[in-house]
Amino acid sequence: MSDNEMNNMEEDVIVFEDEDGNEYNYTVVDYMFYNGEEYALLVEASDEEPEDGQQECIICKIVAEQDEDGEETESFELIEDETLGQKLVEIFNTKMAEDGEEEE
Repeated sequence: MSDNEMNNMEEDVIVFEDEDGNEYNYTVVDYMFYNGEEYALLVEASDEEPEDGQQECIICKIVAEQDEDGEETESFELIEDETLGQKLVEIFNTKMAEDGEEEE
């Protein structure tokens, strides 16, 4: 896929709202399945490069649901289990490193 095609792809932007009503935008970087469940790696969406070069990343479980009209929807749930979270971080890091090697 060319750089131009990648730039034209629509990004998956997820908006989270905290208990105070503040909204936070995250962009989906990658998806994967682990133990029969789907997970997504997200980074904080921002037009500005962070001063330290590090973007905040989160991993969410994707939960398929049906709304009242019978339409299938997906929700993103934060991972509460620290052990699972660490395992998923390791898997995403390995996957991204392998993807980087394939592109070279």
